[in-house]
Amino acid sequence: MTFTNPHNKPFIGAISALIFTFLLFSQGVLAQERCGTVSYNKQLKSEKNILETEQQFEEWLRNKIENRKSTLGTARTKAGPYQVPVVFHIIHKGEPLGTGVNITDAQIASQLSVLNKDFQRLNTDASSTPAEFATIVGSMDIQFVMAKINPEGAATAGIVRIKGALNQWAINDNYQLKAQSYWPAEDYLNIWVTDISGGYLGYAQLPISGLPGLENSPNNRMTDGVAIDYRAFGSIDDGAFSLESQYNKGRTATHEVSHFFGLRHIWGDDENEVDKCTGTDYVDDTPNQSISTSGCPAHPRVTCTTNDMFQNFQDYTNDVCMNLFTEGQVTRMMMVLENSPRRASLLTSPALQDPVPIAIDAGIKTIVSPQLIACDNPIVPSVTIKNYGTNPISSVQIRLLINGSPIETLTFTTNLSPDAEANFLFSPVTRSSGSYTFSFQILMTNGAADGNSDNNTVSVATLVPGVVPTPFMEDFNTTPSTWSISNPDQRTTWSNKTAPRDVPSNKAMYMDFYNYEDAEGENDILLTPVFDLSTTLGAYFTFDVAYAQFPGNSDGLRVYILTDCNGDLFAGEKVYDKFGSVLSTTASSSAAFTPSNFTQWRRETVSLGNFVGKNSVQIAFVGVNDWGNNLYLDHVSIVTDVDEDLTLKAILSPNILSCENVTTPSILVHNSGSVPILFYNVTYSLNSETPQVVPIVTNLLPGQNEIVILPQQTLMEGATNFSFELTEPNGLVDAIPLDNKKNINVVFNPARAVIPLRENFDTTFDNWSIVNPVGVNVWKSMATNYNQSLRFDTFDNPTLGDKTWLISPSLDFSKTTTASMFFDLSHAFKDDDDSLIVLSTKNCGMSFELLDILTGNTLNTAVSPTFWTPSTPDDWRRAYENLNALAGEPDVRLAFVAINDQGNNVYLDNIEFFISDTPDPYAAQPPFQVYGTDPTSPDEFYITFNLPEQSTVGYEVVDMMGRTLVSEQVGYVLNQTFSVDAGNVSPGIYILRIRIGTNIYASKIYLSTK
Repeated sequence: MTFTNPHNKPFIGAISALIFTFLLFSQGVLAQERCGTVSYNKQLKSEKNILETEQQFEEWLRNKIENRKSTLGTARTKAGPYQVPVVFHIIHKGEPLGTGVNITDAQIASQLSVLNKDFQRLNTDASSTPAEFATIVGSMDIQFVMAKINPEGAATAGIVRIKGALNQWAINDNYQLKAQSYWPAEDYLNIWVTDISGGYLGYAQLPISGLPGLENSPNNRMTDGVAIDYRAFGSIDDGAFSLESQYNKGRTATHEVSHFFGLRHIWGDDENEVDKCTGTDYVDDTPNQSISTSGCPAHPRVTCTTNDMFQNFQDYTNDVCMNLFTEGQVTRMMMVLENSPRRASLLTSPALQDPVPIAIDAGIKTIVSPQLIACDNPIVPSVTIKNYGTNPISSVQIRLLINGSPIETLTFTTNLSPDAEANFLFSPVTRSSGSYTFSFQILMTNGAADGNSDNNTVSVATLVPGVVPTPFMEDFNTTPSTWSISNPDQRTTWSNKTAPRDVPSNKAMYMDFYNYEDAEGENDILLTPVFDLSTTLGAYFTFDVAYAQFPGNSDGLRVYILTDCNGDLFAGEKVYDKFGSVLSTTASSSAAFTPSNFTQWRRETVSLGNFVGKNSVQIAFVGVNDWGNNLYLDHVSIVTDVDEDLTLKAILSPNILSCENVTTPSILVHNSGSVPILFYNVTYSLNSETPQVVPIVTNLLPGQNEIVILPQQTLMEGATNFSFELTEPNGLVDAIPLDNKKNINVVFNPARAVIPLRENFDTTFDNWSIVNPVGVNVWKSMATNYNQSLRFDTFDNPTLGDKTWLISPSLDFSKTTTASMFFDLSHAFKDDDDSLIVLSTKNCGMSFELLDILTGNTLNTAVSPTFWTPSTPDDWRRAYENLNALAGEPDVRLAFVAINDQGNNVYLDNIEFFISDTPDPYAAQPPFQVYGTDPTSPDEFYITFNLPEQSTVGYEVVDMMGRTLVSEQVGYVLNQTFSVDAGNVSPGIYILRIRIGTNIYASKIYLSTK
C-alpha cells in the first residue's frame, strides 16, 4: 500500500495510538462504516524525540514473524495456550442494573464467550466460511479470562460499574471516559462499555513495537484498551439482550480486540487512494480488496481481481456474516501478543492468578489528603489503610515524605479486621504556593515487616495554589509561576511562544496541535491560581484566542470553573466549549498557524455570576487535540467591579393565551446597574430552536425601564415556548445574570363553542388547552372512578407555587341573559393548602377576572397522607359558579388554575355550562324528562333535556285527530329546560313528539285548560 498523509505534514511517529472507529450508515441505526482514516495515517512521537515510523513497526513485526518461521519451520505452530486477563468497565448513566448501559453480568459473560469462540475458531458459524478460504483459516490458542485480582491485589470478578460524568462519550472524550475507571494496561486488557456518540460502535488503541529505545513509546498507557458501544456488546445467542439487529452477535468486540493485537482492516484503509486496490493489511493470505463491505452480500464479491473475504472479522459486514481470521492474521496477532509492550506483559499478569491469602497485609487504599490541589493551608495529610490480609491488624507504622524528604513517621494503634479500613491523619504541615509530591509508606504492620510490599507506597503530586487578588490580568509575557499545567501524556502541552497581536513581540500560551498527531482527544489543562470571589457582587472573565482550523480537523478549547479546590476537572462547570470552525478566528490553513496581527484574534467574555460568593475559584483552560492547527491564548483577565446590570422585568407579550396565529413579542427591560447602558443584545427562541439575536442600541439610564418590541412570530396550534435573555450590556458581562432570563409557554387555541357545554375528559378534548406558563408540570388525564379525570400532581411536586392552567375554547354567551357553571373537584388535605383558582377573560387573555378561589375547606374533599386518587363519589364535590356577569358576551374563556403548595393531588372533572343561573337545576334522566302535565296543571308544561352532547332538537304537540297544536326546533340543546305552551286546548290526552338528531320519541300527555 502507498501511504498518503492527509495533513501533508512530515510523518513523525508510529501507528501505535491509532484509533479504529466504526461509524453510522444513514439508516439511523448503528452501522459499521469506516475507521478514522486520518488517525490511521498518523504516527507516534516519543518523549525523547526518537521516531518510529509505520515502516519501522511493520519491519519489526515482519522480522518477528520470519524469525519464528525459521525457528519452528514454515508451518504455523501454535505457541499457546495464551491467557489474557480482561476487566470490563461499565460506564453507565446511573440506570438500575440490567437496564440501558448498565448491562447484566450475563451480557458481559456472553461477550467474553464470543471472544473465546471467535479467536479459537469454535464459533458455530465457522461452517459458513466459503470453501475457497477453508484452507487458510486460522485459530488462535488463546483464552480471555476475567481478571481474578484487582490492582490492589484483592479478589475481583473483573467487572467495574461506574456512573459516568457524561451520558454519552465522543471520541474527543476518550481521555475523560477512560479516566472514569482504569486498571494498569500492562496487566489488564481494559474494555470500556458505554454509550458512544457520533455513531461509533467502538475503537481500539493499536500496539507499539519493542524496538530498542521505543519500549516506552508515548502512546498513552492510561487510554490503552478497547471501547465498545453497549448496543453492540454481547450476543443474542446467549440471551434476550437489547442489541442493534445488525450487531447482535458480539463481533464488534472481536473486531476491536484484534485491532488491539495489531490487525488492520482487510482492505488496507485505502478508500482515499486513486487506485484502491494498492492497499495492504500486511497479511499475505488475505485477498486484495478495494473497499470495506457493509451489510451481508452474497458470495462471491469481487472489488479487485480476486474474491473478497468479506467474512473476515476485519471487514465491516453485519455480525451474522463474520466468521474467520486467516492463519496470517493469527500469526501477526501472536507475534504482537508475545513481543509488544503492554501486550506481552498480559501473559504473565498477576491478574491471571487466584489471590494468595497473606496473613499480615496492610495496604494504602487511597490518599485522602492532599488531593491534586490543596487550598487548605496548613494541610492535614491523611490516608486510608485497608486490611487486605487474613489476620487482624493492631498497629501500622507509616512514614510521610514531601518531595522525597521524610517529614513524620507515626505508629497508629488500630483494630482492623480483614477487609476493614480506616483513615489515619498526620500532623498539619504548612507549605507556600507551589507543587509538592506527598508520599506515604507503610514501614511496619503489627510491629513487623508487612507481608505484601506491593501496596505499601503511594504518592500524589499536589499543587498548593496562591490566592490571587481580583481584579486580575495575565499577559503571558512568560509562563506564569502561579499557574499550573496538567500534561497527562507527558508530551505536547501548553507552552509560551511569541504570537503577534498589537505588537510583533507579543507572547501567549499555545498548544502545538499541528504536530500533536499521536494523541487525538487528549486534554491538556492550563489552570489559574485561586481567586476569592466571596465578597464580590459581580464578576466575569475575558480572554483572547487565536486559532486557524486545519481543513478536516477540529481541535477544541473548553473552559471549566473549579470551586473549593476540587482537582477533578470534570466535576467543574463547563462554561465554554468551542471546536473547529466555531473556535476559528481566521481562515483555515494547511500551514502551521501563528497569528500575524490583532485581526486574527478574538476576545471572549464569560460570566462568573454563578460563582460569586465562592472563596476559591479557578479557571481551567483545556486544549483538546485533533491534530489540527495551533491554538493561542492570551490576556486573561477577571473583572469584579461590574457596573452593567440589566434586569428582564417582565414579558409583556405574548400572554399565556393567544387567539391569533401571529404575535409580536415585547419585554420590559430595567437598568439595575450604576452606569448608562448604550447597547445590549436580546436573545430569543421558540421551542428551543436556533436562538435569534436582536442588537438593541439605546441610552438606558440607571433605574430606567424601556419596552423592547421584537419581530412578529407565527404560532402553531397548541403550546409554544418563548425564551428571552438579555446579554452583553455595553459589550460586557452582566453583573447579575440570574435576572436576565424569562420564558413563557403560550397557547394558541382558535377553537370556539356555544353554551350550554359539557366536558368530562373521557375522550379527546382538543378544544381545551393545558399549559404551565413557565414549567413542565401540567394537568394530566388519569383514571378515577369517574372514568378519566384531570389531575395536577402536588403530592411529590418539589416546585412550590407551580401552576397549571386548563383553558376553555372561546365560548359564546351572547344568546343568554343568565349563565352558570358546575364542575366536580377532588382534593385530599395532607398538610398544606393547595389552591384551585377559576378565572374568566373576555379579551382573549389580555386580562383575566377572578371568579373564585378554592382552597382549604372549599377545596378539600378528604384527608389523606398518601398519594391521593379518588375512588368513590363521596371523594368528590360538585362546585357551582354564577356566570351572569358573562351573559351576552360573544367571546368568553374560562380558566382553571391549580397552584402547588406541596399538599396532595388536585382532580377536576365534569365541567358543565348552563344558560340558567339556578344553583340547583332540575336533574333530568337522559335524554329528557317531561313534567307539569298532570290533570291539576295548566296547559303549560316543561321539557328538561340531558344530552351527551349538543344537538338540534324539535318537539310538537299533536291532538288525537293528528293536528299540530304547537311545534318548535331549537339548536345547541344540551341541558336546558323548555317551557311549552300549547295554547287554549280542551282538557284531554295529546301526543308529544320529540326529535333528537335522528331519534324520534313519542308519548301521551294530559293537558288541561288554563
